[in-house]
Amino acid sequence: MKTISTSTKLGLGALLSTLGALILVLSILLEWTALTRPWGFLLGFFVGIITGLGVTLSLAGLIERRKRKNGSSP
Repeated sequence: MKTISTSTKLGLGALLSTLGALILVLSILLEWTALTRPWGFLLGFFVGIITGLGVTLSLAGLIERRKRKNGSSP
């Protein structure tokens, strides 16, 4: 199975984190937090998943880059 390259992880992680943060700020400014019960929950859940995945991918890319730089990874 082919894995994602380090630079792709960093780029995709940064994109998803930025997108999640942008949606979070927009939801506060546009008062999307006052949505009716199921939609507010779904928006928060969606933003949390996107942002968390982005941070995880970015950290994984940074750790892989650090290991390659130190020569401890093949």
